[in-house]
Order: sequence, then structure tokens, then C-alpha cells
Amino acid sequence: MAIGDYDLIQQAGRVLRAAPEPGWAAVEARVIAAVRATPRGGWPLAVVDPDPDGSRGVIRVSDLVVTTLLSHALRDDPDYIATDIRATSDDGVLQRVSVDVSCRYLADVNAVSERVHSLCRAVLDEVIGSDVEVAVAVTDVHR
Repeated sequence: MAIGDYDLIQQAGRVLRAAPEPGWAAVEARVIAAVRATPRGGWPLAVVDPDPDGSRGVIRVSDLVVTTLLSHALRDDPDYIATDIRATSDDGVLQRVSVDVSCRYLADVNAVSERVHSLCRAVLDEVIGSDVEVAVAVTDVHR
């Protein structure tokens, strides 16, 4: 096979995709369960202490918790679908949340962006308690 012989590679890909994987049905549930049970590491983020005069210590929450809560808050609006949520931190302090959304065709993009921004602000104020930058980008359109 010569370098750049892409027809052969594409043919091999078609053959492999068409071939059934023997035994997959028997192990599928175990593989999916193992993937779901695998712990994912997250970054601890500092939380503003609601009682700063109380006992000494630091309250932290994982960035995975923050992005999951944001995802749940953003899921029930028919005008958009959140396609990506990223939390950016520096030295354990949440700096920015970026949300990419796909807007429903003919939806008011500015109104959608404002709603997404407001919902994110509400979640972050409740969970983190500090002023965090929220960036909303409409990256796609859907029916």
C-alpha cells in the first residue's frame, strides 16, 4: 500500500463497519456499566463561604457538579439545546463558564442568549456565590 492510497483505507473501513461484532450483545451491558462506573476526575472550585465568621476551613465543589447543574438548568427550553458547557478555573477559582447552544430555527437569538445567561448566573450565584464571567455562544441552528 502506497502512502496516500486512501481508497484501500476507505474500503477497509466500510468492510469493518458492515461486519457484525461477534459476542457484542453478550458483553454490551457490562461494558456500558463499567464505563459509567469509572470515576471522572474533576477540579475542585472554591465556594464563597455563606458564614465567613464560622469555623475555619474552605468549601469546594467539583467543576463536574457545576457543569451538571448548569446542564440541568438549561435543558427544558424548546428554543435551544445546550451543546457544550465548559468551566474554566485558575488555581481553584472558577473564572469563566462558556456555554455553546444550538438555537431553534427562527427563535430570537438575543432572547435565547439572555435566558441562557440569566439561568447560568442564577445557578452560579447559588452554587459558587461569586461573580463569574458567563459567555454564551450560539454555534448552530436546528429545527
